[in-house]
Amino acid sequence: MVIQKICLDAGHGGTDSGAVGPTGLFESQAALQTAEYVRRGFLDIGLEVFCTRSDDKYVSLPGRCEIANTGFADLFLSIHCNAFSNPMAHGGEVWTSVGPTPADAVAQRIFESMAESFPKLQMRYDKTDGDDDKEKGFAVLKNTRMPAVLVEVAFISNPIEEEWLRDVGWKMRMAGAIVSGVNRRP
Repeated sequence: MVIQKICLDAGHGGTDSGAVGPTGLFESQAALQTAEYVRRGFLDIGLEVFCTRSDDKYVSLPGRCEIANTGFADLFLSIHCNAFSNPMAHGGEVWTSVGPTPADAVAQRIFESMAESFPKLQMRYDKTDGDDDKEKGFAVLKNTRMPAVLVEVAFISNPIEEEWLRDVGWKMRMAGAIVSGVNRRP
């Protein structure tokens, strides 16, 4: 799969803050900041990028899919922060839609790049179908016409990982890992 044009989606936004960390960090803010570093990384390596949002505004799930589909992206990439009721839940995850898809290979490369770049970040995986990505029928994964990957960079509900999500340097390194994974050749 040749990737030249990416639709980059910063999860949540506006009236939908997403999850909120123990000290009040909104997922929508952390996702947008991380996505901005990812955008810059893609531009630095010569890829074309357009975003579903570039500020703190609400974009519906169908709206995000429409932006990607009408922009004829080669890849849809959505950035999120995970959350769980148990504050000890931790780690990163990479998701694709259910079943074998063209997104599986790029999802695997992103997973591996995150694991290599962040040895202290436990990568959560599902080997049921032979690769590390988790699979679910998230609207933005199943309603986009191009390969689609959703990345949960860390658990905002975990106090330690929320601190990481506040750190500019950490977000820049995470963005670098994601960009490297997308750009990595099989």
